[in-house]
Amino acid sequence: MGWTRPPHGWKKCNYDGSYNREMPSKAGWVIRDESGQFVSAGQATGNHTSNALESEFQALLIAMQSCWSHGHRKIWFEGDNREVMEILNRRKSRFDIFNWIRDVQAWKQRFQECRFTWINRKQNKPADILAKSHLPQNEQFKFYDYIPIVISSALQLENS
Repeated sequence: MGWTRPPHGWKKCNYDGSYNREMPSKAGWVIRDESGQFVSAGQATGNHTSNALESEFQALLIAMQSCWSHGHRKIWFEGDNREVMEILNRRKSRFDIFNWIRDVQAWKQRFQECRFTWINRKQNKPADILAKSHLPQNEQFKFYDYIPIVISSALQLENS
């Protein structure tokens, strides 16, 4: 099963984190509406994290903050790390990342409605590409209200 549209009146934000022990973690996200149309995207360099799971949580937090700041209030976050979804949907506990979980839960409360689901990495390709792509020189954050050329082919493949 591929990428699915969110319910009427909702936006869907596919996000991904990129972890490298030697560098700060990075985040990428793509927002689409209920008809599957591109709304916006972004990428950011975060802080150093201890592992890939923390990088995924950091990417989710950055995506949540971006969505909220752009007025999206009914939002469906979809990522390709199954453990993140199990933790956020209370099917698994991890005390060692309590602060990350607490921060995501606090941001979740700001939205009118918010859900978290898992998607296969192959269906999360546009967000994955953004998370691994270089930001323009001296930029820590980039917001796109147009389709970035680096993900245009991946978005077309998802819609075909």
